Amino acid sequence: MAYPHSTYTTARALTYSYIHIPPRFPNTQYILFLHGFPSTSHDWRHQISFFVAKGYGILAPDLLGFGETSKPSELEMYRGEGMARDIVEIMVLEGVGVVVGVAHDWGSFLLSRLANYHPERFSAYAFIDHGYIAPGNSLTTAVIQHINSSVQANLGFSIFGYFLFFNEEDAPKLLDEHSESVESLFFTTDNEINKKYKGAPGGFRTWLTEGKTADLPAYLTSEDHKHYQHAFSFEKGGYGPATNWYRASLRNINKEDEKKIPTPAHTLTHPTLLIASTSYFITVTINFPEQMRPLVPDLKVENVNGGHWLQLEKADEVNKILEEFMEEKRLV
Repeated sequence: MAYPHSTYTTARALTYSYIHIPPRFPNTQYILFLHGFPSTSHDWRHQISFFVAKGYGILAPDLLGFGETSKPSELEMYRGEGMARDIVEIMVLEGVGVVVGVAHDWGSFLLSRLANYHPERFSAYAFIDHGYIAPGNSLTTAVIQHINSSVQANLGFSIFGYFLFFNEEDAPKLLDEHSESVESLFFTTDNEINKKYKGAPGGFRTWLTEGKTADLPAYLTSEDHKHYQHAFSFEKGGYGPATNWYRASLRNINKEDEKKIPTPAHTLTHPTLLIASTSYFITVTINFPEQMRPLVPDLKVENVNGGHWLQLEKADEVNKILEEFMEEKRLV
């Protein structure tokens, strides 16, 4: 089911498109869904239909640079502090008080900063196949190169080669010219393809310039494919704006903002759930539970047998885990 979108222009003069569905009953929990790359709020369709039927309130924006939301080209607009403020403004506008934050991929970075800057707006956090990112831990170019070298030396493959590609001048043009190649690489469940063309430095460029494609997984319908291709079409602004999330990290534009976050605010003080893939080569290599535990005292980890897009591939299982987590923590 397609849900109607509302729009709001923030104090930063950015127009956000978002799904807002009030809860069926007063004092019922809201859930804030934050998607990743390359996607839109459409990623959450299975979760939205499930939780709306249960009476929950929903807030699911197209994030900055994606979907029907503004797509500024200026890198500074993608600072975490500013984007977190944008989301809180939408919450205030819609009368949404406290939420359970649910995030995937780059949405996890934004949920992390919302947790640091605005913890009073949350009752709990749920991260899907990407963990909490503490302030001062940006994946800069130097950090990415170090991780790639270390993993290559120890395991015989790299994991973040594609990050470096996004920092190259002609990346947006190549992405726009080979949209079906982008979609198939980001959604494939074939780890050998992922390692060779996503993980290895230079692999993503080869994948695009040679026009390679992989079979799309069964959980993506033809309608999903049409939505994806439309959302990142040249007419809609292409991939360039969305890749600013990568560039912002690689170029460390949040460094000064994050220095100002008090050390106690680095620790998550609300119940936190991590739903982790057991099959996606990057997630398994990074080991998010180990990374998160020092700063997340109330952490529950649920492993799901699937790839990176668990909310799509294993929607029923993810929905059940989220519901049980909220019931267990009395967040209903």
